[in-house]
Amino acid sequence: MAAVTFSGFNNIDFNQVVSAIMAQERQPLTRLETQQSALETQKTAFGTLATRLTAIQSALDSVTSSSGISALTATSTDPAVTATAIGGSIEGSYDIIVSSIARRQVTASVTTYASTDAVVATGGSVTLTAVDGSSTTIAVDALMTVKELVDAINAVNDAPVTASLVQSTPGNYQIVLTGRRTGTDNAFTVSTALSGGAGLTFTDTNGGAAGDSPEDNVQNATNAAFSVNGLDVISTSNTVNDVVPGVTLTLNKEDAEKTVAVTVTRDATSATEKVKTLVTAYNDLVGFINEQRTAATGGKASIARDPVVQQLKNSLRTALLGSHATSGDFHRLGEVGIGFDLTGKMVLDLDTFERAIGDDPTSVQSLFSGDDGDSGAMGSVRDLIDQYTRSGGLVADVRQRLGTQVQSLSSRIDALEEQLERRRLTLQQEFAAADEAMSQLNSQVASLSSLGGQYRLF
Repeated sequence: MAAVTFSGFNNIDFNQVVSAIMAQERQPLTRLETQQSALETQKTAFGTLATRLTAIQSALDSVTSSSGISALTATSTDPAVTATAIGGSIEGSYDIIVSSIARRQVTASVTTYASTDAVVATGGSVTLTAVDGSSTTIAVDALMTVKELVDAINAVNDAPVTASLVQSTPGNYQIVLTGRRTGTDNAFTVSTALSGGAGLTFTDTNGGAAGDSPEDNVQNATNAAFSVNGLDVISTSNTVNDVVPGVTLTLNKEDAEKTVAVTVTRDATSATEKVKTLVTAYNDLVGFINEQRTAATGGKASIARDPVVQQLKNSLRTALLGSHATSGDFHRLGEVGIGFDLTGKMVLDLDTFERAIGDDPTSVQSLFSGDDGDSGAMGSVRDLIDQYTRSGGLVADVRQRLGTQVQSLSSRIDALEEQLERRRLTLQQEFAAADEAMSQLNSQVASLSSLGGQYRLF
């Protein structure tokens, strides 16, 4: 207990006495608070560890994907055709001529309306029929305006058309039906049986159904027609994925007299950048673990000595340095320029890596993701990290355990705080009583001294 100096019998500062006693008795609480702070620091550190591991996972997914290392890039000589590489490993050049692009059918009403609130009907129905025979019927059971009919058509998600209300000339509105998709397979017809109101009619030039002949429509549904290296191709869509391997073609403009050249080449720069991203993510993890080790050496709270962290560090290094059985010519990461320095950080020899990519990208991809696309060096590391980062994984378990310990300490700290507060109140009451007693004694001493003075007079 800290020493308390009395400066005169009745000049004791009892607040200092109480504070000194409470400081002594608060030491167990201080130890608990320090322990709780350390646990919270460790829990936060494990959260940071999970973030670092997730970044590595993302980088691994990039390099192990089907287009990871053997990624292609596609270029076009004319915006009439755009080309986007989506995977695959076949390089080549393709001459493309677009004779026609795919279009949607557009059919406009003959009937016009003075406003969007004009009554189209008070009963009946409108039927929209697709080429495959499926149909959608819009029933009119009460007074319905032109706008309400348009909204009713658009509310049917599987209807073959969408509807709009177009002011074709000042003060004249028409209902315009547009096919949901391009191509002749997505054409439609429309028939009406309405009563009351202004009604609704469409052009029907052959006496069959409105929309089933070219003259009925503002625009007819057409297929895309084009050739690739002399091979004629028909498509219901202007977006084509299955003609040039690993490339999506988008036909934007038709011109039968123009040849558009599409070239598919290997994107070595993309592969290098993906591996650089992996190197950075891995080194961020190593740097974080090194920081934790430095903190532990300095006596600060850290997770450097936690068995989970030690196991992770050793397992990662083993997986990255190990040999992997593949059908390619590369079996270790060092053979393609990926190694480690003395601090444990990953290093990339760009010359070696780019030479490997240029000479045998398939073998590099096999080393990274295995012959099955899901194993190899990077696949094994990805699976290892998943054990730590997944829900219920090793990191989550540790964080949950630390959280439970922090909560338990919080309860103990709260209980001790209440106990110490009661102790403080008790001491204050005791010293207040002592102070009052001393005041009374001092008063009595003064009275006795006065009485003693009187006796000396005799």
